Amino acid sequence: MEKYDIIIQGGQSNAEGSGRGPVLKAYEPSEDICYLDVEYTLENVEGGHIVHYTDKPFILKMAEERETPTGLASDFALTFAKKYIEDGRLEKGRKLLIIRAAIGGTGYAFGHWGVGRPLHEKMLEMTDYALSLNPNENRIVAFLWHQGEHEAVYGTTTDTFRTFMLDTINSVRTRYALPSLPFICADFVQHWKRHNLSICEPIIKELQNVVDSVESAMFIRTENLPSNDRSWNNGDTIHFSRQALYELGERYYLAYKILTDKQ
Repeated sequence: MEKYDIIIQGGQSNAEGSGRGPVLKAYEPSEDICYLDVEYTLENVEGGHIVHYTDKPFILKMAEERETPTGLASDFALTFAKKYIEDGRLEKGRKLLIIRAAIGGTGYAFGHWGVGRPLHEKMLEMTDYALSLNPNENRIVAFLWHQGEHEAVYGTTTDTFRTFMLDTINSVRTRYALPSLPFICADFVQHWKRHNLSICEPIIKELQNVVDSVESAMFIRTENLPSNDRSWNNGDTIHFSRQALYELGERYYLAYKILTDKQ
């Protein structure tokens, strides 16, 4: 029976992994890093889409970059996991399991995320399943989050955003009796943010306020991490490029290291 250190990854497209383009050194899949994934379909409606989860079992597989029509797409949890192992955090005989709960184009504004709402509840269901694979040995080590573009675009108020974010963090920590579970989130792509400062700044400022108000949490800056458009001129300014996501994962891990060294 496998023993897993579990990483929860939630949010929208920059967490799901929409980074494409060239990289300095491609991620190499490892049997020690796995995904727990779920199948779903999207119904396009005003405000993005509705997520319909299938009744199929969760998918447990070796973690790797996704094949897309425009090339491989990465997510930052892959390099986080790689650094976690390189730093000697993974004990002998254990593996890392990444909960793939993030879905692009989702947020609080249209009822995707939030305690009791579909994506949050599915994230908890996936985490429960991951723990059940070896109840005496499996453990959650980090909660990684990237989301907020949806709230900026659709005008979620800062008070509402703050309440939802705090509930999200506290729900996970309380459910698993982990009051100091490291929670890490990050700023938007600077390329997109600079062109949308009036809608982005209130959300990012509130995200920083949330992180400052809870223990064992950190906010990551994203300067010098290019968009897809900067990397391969595809017009996509809202998503980090593939190489940028590699580097973002390393920044997430550095934050994790700081938080856990304090503990």
